[in-house]
This record gives sequence, structure tokens and C-alpha cells, in this order.
Amino acid sequence: MKEIQQFIEYDELINYLPHKGKMFLLSRVTQHDVNNHTITSEYDITENCIFYEKEYDGVPSWAGFEFMAQGISALTGITNTMKGRTPLPGFILSVMEFKADVGYLKNNTTIQMKIKEDFRDEENHIYRYICELYAKKGDENPSVTAKISVMETEDVHALFGD
Repeated sequence: MKEIQQFIEYDELINYLPHKGKMFLLSRVTQHDVNNHTITSEYDITENCIFYEKEYDGVPSWAGFEFMAQGISALTGITNTMKGRTPLPGFILSVMEFKADVGYLKNNTTIQMKIKEDFRDEENHIYRYICELYAKKGDENPSVTAKISVMETEDVHALFGD
């Protein structure tokens, strides 16, 4: 199995996800465990974020599911790369039990996402994750939580057609 360092900066991390440009919403990975299916990732909130709202000087917390989903994508991309496979595209099937204790994730802060898989159907490539988003790195309690179900596919065209 190929070894990948625990701390992965943006310039390398972008190789493990299909997201590019303004839709790439991770700054770094600080921990990953492919055997226990966990990852901790971070994103530096700036005015350049696609979800940034100038009048609130931040990103609405409802966008938190997308930051968490990209953490999931990073975990699956790292896992597939370590196993010698090409990272597969994935799709959000559902966002359940979404709860936000803050309205906005403030500009010039670093948010942190902690993600742990709690369901796996390898035959159908369907997985569910318990996700926690911390509005400030180092916070004790998460500001946004959700369970996110995703599906990976090897052939997008077979799934959706042309």
C-alpha cells in the first residue's frame, strides 16, 4: 500500500479530489486513517470562497455540508490512491440530521471538519459519515453537525447517461 503523509497541504491535496477552482473547499488535511475511515481537514475562510457573503463577512453555515462532503471526498481519494486505484467521483445522496449553532462561518478564520464513517455498503459503493464542523480551529464543541451519505461510481456515464 502506498504511504501518504498525515499532513497534506493544498498543493498536494488537490490531486486527491475531483473538485477544482472555486469549488475546491479544503486548505489542508491534518489527519487521516484509511483503516478506521476518519479524516480531519481544514479550510481557511476568505472573501474568495464561492459561498462568501460580503454583508455578513462570512460563509453561511448551511454551506458547511459542502466543506464536510469535500473532507469525505479527500478521505476516499487518499484511500483509493494508497490502494493504487484512481480516486473515484462521488455524489451526495443525503444530508441528514443537519444542525447549525451559528449563522455564519466568519472571514479570516480556519474551520475544521472531523469525519468518521459509520456505514459501509462496498457492493453498491454507498457510505455514510458522521461529520462535525468546528467554526474555529481548537473549539471544544462543533458548530455544525450532519450525517452525510455518499455514493462513489466508477462510470459517471453509466450512472447518468450522456
